[in-house]
Amino acid sequence: MIIVENLHKTFPTTDNHVLRGISCHITAGEKIVVVGPSGSGKSTFLRCLNLLEQPSEGKIWFDGTEITDPQTDVNHVRTRMGMVFQQFNLFNNLTVIANIMLAPVKLKIMSKSEAEANAMKLLERVDLLDKRDSYPSQLSGGQKQRIAIVRTLAMNPQVILFDEPTSSLDPEMVGEVLEVMKDLAESGMTMVVVTHEMGFAREVGTRIMFMDEGKIVEENPPSSFFGNPESVRLQEFLSKVL
Repeated sequence: MIIVENLHKTFPTTDNHVLRGISCHITAGEKIVVVGPSGSGKSTFLRCLNLLEQPSEGKIWFDGTEITDPQTDVNHVRTRMGMVFQQFNLFNNLTVIANIMLAPVKLKIMSKSEAEANAMKLLERVDLLDKRDSYPSQLSGGQKQRIAIVRTLAMNPQVILFDEPTSSLDPEMVGEVLEVMKDLAESGMTMVVVTHEMGFAREVGTRIMFMDEGKIVEENPPSSFFGNPESVRLQEFLSKVL
């Protein structure tokens, strides 16, 4: 579904070479979990996948289309590649259901009645139907993040990118968000998840990528990744986080 070839990202103002020649492929239905120390380029890699950051060099294909080609309609790509951020990014002046309905209606993907019916079904799925008329300020952090996931699902994406979706939550709220993500994984959704939650990586990931200094140092299924890490750098990392 996604092919990345020799991806580089440099921020000229700081001369910071964040990504250094990343190549990988992600097939439909995979749950790729990206881990690594802070500053290793994980979030930048994710943001390059849907062109929120423009790569400095390299190519990315999504579902057979080279999306790094300047002729590509980036907005169309983003309707099929959802993203869930650390900070929820909900519109505070809109109710929960209005937040969820906004994009499908505005982009003419669904009629208002279709979008509302779909939103209700998704809210029921994450056990938040009773919050449909609430505003984001009335929700806990965990509820906001579950709504952010529902808002992404409302676009019926082919893949969802998660950028450390639990890192800004209180510890007791992390579990409720991870449960929704596990449910998504079990339903067959293709997912790329940047996270520090090693238990989630071990349980849900089909493949885990370890990034350090802008490169993929090692990638393996969870059993090999945790049970038999090959690189010294990954061994050091796991000894500190497990």
